Amino acid sequence: MKSSHYLTSINNINWATPVALMAASAVFLIVFTKVFNDYLMQWGFSLQEKEIEVDEDLPNFFTCVKLSQADEVVLEENNMRENFGILINDPDTIELLDNTV
Repeated sequence: MKSSHYLTSINNINWATPVALMAASAVFLIVFTKVFNDYLMQWGFSLQEKEIEVDEDLPNFFTCVKLSQADEVVLEENNMRENFGILINDPDTIELLDNTV
């Protein structure tokens, strides 16, 4: 059985047109970014090749969090776990915050 998937049938709009448009767009973007990578980096539309190191001299989270904020985070975590059955924070973080209270 013939599939009738030919380039001459690209003018016909059918159920496969969105897939063909997305595939053509993806190929265009990949080729465009590979060819113009240097210019895109200069203009700020691409990530730099070297890793940026940032040292903000911030204190440890557990030493600078206020007790009221720690209570709020712990209560919110308990509420989400009991009512919705999900965890939004790391259990170790909640345990440390709960122990500091």
